[in-house]
Amino acid sequence: MHTSTEDDLIRVAREGYEKHYGSAPEVVRFAPGRVNLLGEHTDYNGGFVLPMPLGLGVAIAIGRGGAPGDIRISSGEFEGVALRHGNEAATGDWSDYVLGGLEALVEDELDEAGLMVFVHGNLPVGAGLSSSAAVEVCTIRAAAELFGISLDPVDLALMARKVENEFVGMPCGIMDQFTVSVGAPGSALFLDTRTLVHHPAPLPDGHSFLVIHSGVSHQLTDSGYATRVAECRAACAALGVALLSDLGVEDLPRIDAIPEPLNRRARHIVTDNRLTREGLAALEAGDAETFGRLMIESHATERDNYEITVPETDAQVEAAVEMGALGARQTGGGFGGAIVVLVAESDVDGFCAEFQKRFPATRILAVT
Repeated sequence: MHTSTEDDLIRVAREGYEKHYGSAPEVVRFAPGRVNLLGEHTDYNGGFVLPMPLGLGVAIAIGRGGAPGDIRISSGEFEGVALRHGNEAATGDWSDYVLGGLEALVEDELDEAGLMVFVHGNLPVGAGLSSSAAVEVCTIRAAAELFGISLDPVDLALMARKVENEFVGMPCGIMDQFTVSVGAPGSALFLDTRTLVHHPAPLPDGHSFLVIHSGVSHQLTDSGYATRVAECRAACAALGVALLSDLGVEDLPRIDAIPEPLNRRARHIVTDNRLTREGLAALEAGDAETFGRLMIESHATERDNYEITVPETDAQVEAAVEMGALGARQTGGGFGGAIVVLVAESDVDGFCAEFQKRFPATRILAVT
């Protein structure tokens, strides 16, 4: 079952735009968030990932208006209106993601036209569900339609990643933007991040993925994410490879011989690449039990080798499995955020009620 809030978000974004700016928007577009089922931190290492778009997401309403060069950006989630300008650098404000997307696509046009933007979404910030990628992709989609620019979804994803890497300053891989731009509702997406070869993967019949906010939010630009990127580069140098995904399970003995913690960082990438390939095979075979086991193994390597989990997510994953879930793992960049849990559809209501009874600070964000 896949449910979407796209129509509601578009309606609220349109109404918010009219309330803030006194006129109807010219364009309103939607972009989903994503949950990652397998393959964490493998994308910037040239590896495999298996994410899935969500029915949660972001809607952006946009239109021309105001003084040339002025970009007014507002949202129901933040007070006031951010006044930004083309060619302006990032400031650390939430509006950077919108401004970066506009500059990436229509930098020249920004000097000639004033723009008004309203953003509305239901992706919790810090949940690891790609709220920033959704804003970037949605901004570029809306601006492309407003200015009559045709843009391939893969090219859009690459442009949005460039916004994240070069404008915002977050050294992420391509997974988030690619899933948001290219992924299809109701299916997982297998992606080779080195070649960008991708194809949909079926979800297991009779089962649901639950996305649960752990109650611990993260801010990746303030966390160990950049440290992990640097450690992976150092591990590449120690092992004489360009990317850690150049390595396979046959290389584990020499991986273990390099210094701590670089050996465990490289071991994680090799391990999660293997688990992701096996996960794709399990989905294609309709084998929910095997997929769930792989999720549990993936959480273990996130915890022990990559050290991106927190005590709260570790406890919640362990409890979910004790309660009968086929699989569970922390999802997203780590250091908090959300967990994803695989359960039988018939068990969803009872599981959610019991889980929130055990962990009152958690929130059920999506059932897919």
